[in-house]
Amino acid sequence: MKVLRREVGGMPLWAIALVIIATLVMAAFLSSASATRGKAPGYTPPSDASAPTIPAPMPLAVFIGDSYTQGAGGNGVKWPTLVGEARGWDVDNLGLGGTGYMKTSDVNGCGRTFCGAYSDVVDEIVGTPSYIFVAGGRNDLSLPLPDIAAAADALFGELRERYPQTKIFVISPWFDDDAPPTELGAAAAAIQAAALQNKVVYLDTGQPLQGRPDLISEDGVHPNADGYRALAAAVQTALDPALAP
Repeated sequence: MKVLRREVGGMPLWAIALVIIATLVMAAFLSSASATRGKAPGYTPPSDASAPTIPAPMPLAVFIGDSYTQGAGGNGVKWPTLVGEARGWDVDNLGLGGTGYMKTSDVNGCGRTFCGAYSDVVDEIVGTPSYIFVAGGRNDLSLPLPDIAAAADALFGELRERYPQTKIFVISPWFDDDAPPTELGAAAAAIQAAALQNKVVYLDTGQPLQGRPDLISEDGVHPNADGYRALAAAVQTALDPALAP
């Protein structure tokens, strides 16, 4: 029996198939050699896992308060900065000297022509902070206690409404190295009640400066650098259980 073999251009089909296969094998070899040329033995192309990672932004902590928050007398040392550094926070210090829950200021130390009360500072908060601290109250002592309580209640309510997911802390009012007057204790109780009413955390830090003239600057009122370190330590101690998981 005669076997018929198909031919193309005078070449049998099986020969053409072998040529095609040989060509493909050679192309694959040359491509692999080109990709690895100049690479050390065992070279592995980098994967996405080796790409540099961008660190997450630090949590933002905003501090509202008076000259103690602003850092008057501390030669650059400020308790909000110390707390922020210890916690790994980005700090926005909105403290203004001479101000309070109701008290406004247009005197030196404020740093501006006019400084409003704490509620006026809320509009200066940028973004959505992870933490908000409100400190002070000493400058309000010349004002009626019911008015201080109402102002604190309004402030905490506004902060809670604007920042429902933010952790808000209110720090008990501080005095200098002298024993605090009775009015300060009454104001502290009113501020604490307003904080609880609005579901914000009240931090009772006591009076870290009392009986410690070595922690007071030459003006007799504001803390010195060591005084601000003492305030920061008191805040840290009160803050630890409040931030515990």
